[in-house]
Formats: sequence, structure tokens, C-alpha cells
Amino acid sequence: MITISPGHWLIGTGAKDLLDEVTEARRVAKRVTEILRKGGVQTNYIEDNVSKNKKQNLACLVTQHNKTARQLDVSVHFNASSGRQMKGIGTEVLYYDKKDLAAKVSKAISSSSGLIDRGAKQRKELAFLAKTHKPAILLEICFVNSTVDTAIYNRDFEKICQAIAKELALTVGKQLGPSTTTTVEGNSGIAPTKDAPPS
Repeated sequence: MITISPGHWLIGTGAKDLLDEVTEARRVAKRVTEILRKGGVQTNYIEDNVSKNKKQNLACLVTQHNKTARQLDVSVHFNASSGRQMKGIGTEVLYYDKKDLAAKVSKAISSSSGLIDRGAKQRKELAFLAKTHKPAILLEICFVNSTVDTAIYNRDFEKICQAIAKELALTVGKQLGPSTTTTVEGNSGIAPTKDAPPS
């Protein structure tokens, strides 16, 4: 019902400051996938470990998403602004035409953690949102250069993942049961869909 992928390809190819975007996006995407699967929601997990540049990465992720049977596409990212920030900046969710869904997920992340809710932001030029064939949203969990955001994220990682999973499940007509707080660190046992070769 849902296909989820972390953004970018190899570690270090995304935003990097107090957190590494690729590392944390994979951590969130795997945990949300795990929660959804345990709750009975069919969820595909895709991870790109083959691309050599941004163009290949976007093509790979879009192609792999479009190969899966699903109702919803989700991409997990972390945001960044210039310089180290000692204030909270917040979470936001980008969308092509699903403003209400993006707003709900952004609010869920904020409400579960205390991250500032920057809300839904339309971005029609982003390849992931424009070229996937199903409704799609792109999560920007928090800002990797904000000391406040990263502290909240580290503290409330599980709450954030549970909130995302709950909202995504509702979107495809499912309701998750009591949450599980059993977090699998390191190898989650979630195998990604076979990567497409670089295009």
C-alpha cells in the first residue's frame, strides 16, 4: 500500500552537520517501514546504493517507486540552512498536489516531538514528487544544522516515527494498533527492493 525510500544515495551525499541526512533518513524510513509492517500495512522499502550522482539517484528512486504496487509514495529527507543555528527551525512536508496529506504529516511530526510545524509546502519542480505515478509526499524531518532540532529529534526519534507511521496508515485506510517501542538498531532486517542500475 505504501512505498518508502530515504533520499540521496551513499552516506554523506545529503545535508551534513550535526546529523548526516542519509544516515538518519535511512534510520527513519526503516523504522517507519517496520512499524507499518508490524501493524499490517503492506509497505515497500527502497534504498539506493548504486547511483554515482544526483541525476542517477533521482532516476533510480522514481523508477523503483513506480515499479511497486502501492497507493502512496513517501521520501524521507532532512533539511539544512546556512550555518549552525542555535534555535529551532522545524519540520515540513513537501507535496505536488496533496496539500492536506502533507499538512497532516507535518503536524503529526510536530505534535509528537515539539519540533516547529513549518507545514505543507508545494514543490512541483522536484523529480520525486513530479514523476512518481501515485500521490507523493517528501518529508523534511528537521534541520541538521539546528542544535534545537537535532536534540529534539534524537530525544523523540521513536515518537516521530510512530506519528509518521500512524498518519500514513490512516491515509491508506488502515489504523495501527497499540504502538511498539521495540526499536531495532543497526541492521533492521528490512531488505530494500533490488536497486535499478544507474541510468
